[in-house]
Amino acid sequence: MEIPPGLIDTAAVLRTGATTDRIHRAFKAGQLVRIRRGFYVTSGDWLGAAPSQRFAWTTTAIARSVKGAVLCGETAAVASGLPTLGTPSCVELATALPGRSGVRKSPLLVLGVDEAAREVRRTRSYPLRYRLIPELEPARHGEFLCSGLIETTVDVLGSAGLDRALVLADGVARKLVADGTLDPGAPLFSLPAIAARTAALASAAARRRAERVALLASPLPESVGESYSRAVFDVLGFEQPVLQHVFTDSEGFIGRSDFWWPRHGVVGEFDGKAKYVQAALRGGITAEEAVYREKLREDRIRALGHGFVRWRWADLQHPERLRAKLLAAGLRPGTH
Repeated sequence: MEIPPGLIDTAAVLRTGATTDRIHRAFKAGQLVRIRRGFYVTSGDWLGAAPSQRFAWTTTAIARSVKGAVLCGETAAVASGLPTLGTPSCVELATALPGRSGVRKSPLLVLGVDEAAREVRRTRSYPLRYRLIPELEPARHGEFLCSGLIETTVDVLGSAGLDRALVLADGVARKLVADGTLDPGAPLFSLPAIAARTAALASAAARRRAERVALLASPLPESVGESYSRAVFDVLGFEQPVLQHVFTDSEGFIGRSDFWWPRHGVVGEFDGKAKYVQAALRGGITAEEAVYREKLREDRIRALGHGFVRWRWADLQHPERLRAKLLAAGLRPGTH
């Protein structure tokens, strides 16, 4: 996890030999947001930041101020560079002490009564949650100590909803295939460490959730949106499609589809905004050219006699919209 610029760490300031008088004056004047005692950002930086940046500042402040802090759950996933579905709702730390587990209210504070101060108070803050995890072998990622990859994976798979769990599981599968630990065609659950950690989960419900997601996970989805889509298909009762299927015609290679339902002859594409607006994902071509090429690609696939359906992030957040699109394309739920 990269720490965005702008975090004011008073302990670091004091180590330089400077004083923190100016910082405290600015805080009392309502110009600084105090994330945690000793850690600030300007009100403007906080309001202009994305949720992921605010989460990174908060996580950093907690990790630096809590002695022996070990991140766990989705917080560990974010810190170690694994994909998550949006920003976690709280910063999670592992503890071996039963009496310490639980949620601590966020101490986020800004003084003043102007509009900026009121807006800061309306923004989302991130409380601290201690999780009881007695046996843990921390791994270091930059300045952060985190639960290990297997521990983090099974923890999230057993505790999170299917959408958040599958986004992480697909990302872990990609990582393990890339480093040669997992065969591309094998499920996550085939790894002895995953199976053993799953079996050790405290509740039967958590074990069932973790095993289900570990069997469904695949290294083939190429984005969070594609993994999120797979979770929504499952919730809506549609069969899981073939991933990254290659299409050709008389002119040769057409492309790979995000999703392909061969029994129904339907191709599905998650249309994330990034592939049109982010230059790195466009391969050096303009956004207009990317849209044009995508249209030609769709036309060639339709010419093969296949149905074609596209959806966006908003359709995943409102599954009834995606359901209507899939039905209109010719798919039917409950057919496996």
